[in-house]
Amino acid sequence: MGDTMDDASWFQPRTDNARWALPADIRARDGFDGRDCGWVEQMRPFVRHFSQPGQTVLDPFCGFATTLLAASIEGRHGLGYEIDPRRAGLARERLDRLGLQADIRDGELATHGEQARADLGLTSVPYFGCGWTGEPAAGQLYLEQDYAGFLRGLRRVFHSLRGVLADDGYCIAMAENIVIGGRRFSLAWDLARILDSLFVAHEERVLCYPRPVSPLPHAVAASNRSHEYALIYQKRRETIDLQATEELLRAIEAAGFTFRLYGSLAGWREAGEPASGRPPADADLLLPADQARFDALLRWLVEQGFELSLWGEPVKPPVDLQCWRDHRYLRADRRGRDGSLVRLDLACVSPPSA
Repeated sequence: MGDTMDDASWFQPRTDNARWALPADIRARDGFDGRDCGWVEQMRPFVRHFSQPGQTVLDPFCGFATTLLAASIEGRHGLGYEIDPRRAGLARERLDRLGLQADIRDGELATHGEQARADLGLTSVPYFGCGWTGEPAAGQLYLEQDYAGFLRGLRRVFHSLRGVLADDGYCIAMAENIVIGGRRFSLAWDLARILDSLFVAHEERVLCYPRPVSPLPHAVAASNRSHEYALIYQKRRETIDLQATEELLRAIEAAGFTFRLYGSLAGWREAGEPASGRPPADADLLLPADQARFDALLRWLVEQGFELSLWGEPVKPPVDLQCWRDHRYLRADRRGRDGSLVRLDLACVSPPSA
């Protein structure tokens, strides 16, 4: 890939300039031997294409500040969060030696990012099962003992990134599927499912790296894992299929379920198409606090082809009423074969005070 991004679905990053290499003495002082330090040229095309000069590029897994280095080279402001304070210090030293500036903050974005603002989120995620030997810290994903906890940590960080990202800003995360103890973990695809619940997906890029190859014995499926995925997402408002949504609401009523419509679709109905011409992103329904009827509706929606989730986590009925209240709403999505979307956000009417 040259100075501009094209529509090729894969590319091989240029080899890094030796000047940008992680210095040997900094690598030696890292408890992980710097083996998770990425390429500057891996990040530069995405910085150029998805941000403007002077804008802020945020990396929530800052590491050795490779993304921030790429941002600085391209005339952007780099902002990074690094949960390991020792590594954060090494990252600052790396940039100082190059005469480059960036804002590197100790801690996790999810707990220290209240004042952060960014135009582009760009990162390479940490990997499960790497055997971290550095200092322990709350939220250190390298120390997660089980894969489910690791994925919950990723969701926590990217949920926070969404909160600080500008509207229409892009979130780009790089990951590959991994093999541990002979077992494959679908990290890239599991990360995509997390991002699907927070952002609007665009087409990915496959990054390919030059690595030696060897012949395989017959029927052996191993690979040299010389590629990873750049998952491209955007923080923007989706729109729903209004006709299909109205048909669904009539069907819900015909099936005997009670609800009150509120929010953007209710306003759209009252005012007619607003001047902006922007359709609603969902249909907000208030439902009675009735466990049996709630679960019956959820089962009915599943039969109609809907997927259910609480804050991005898939669920199936029955769903406990208090859990539903604690999450404020339950989301039901149905995507058609033509790409259309029907989305319901189901909230619970609080019972009257005693």
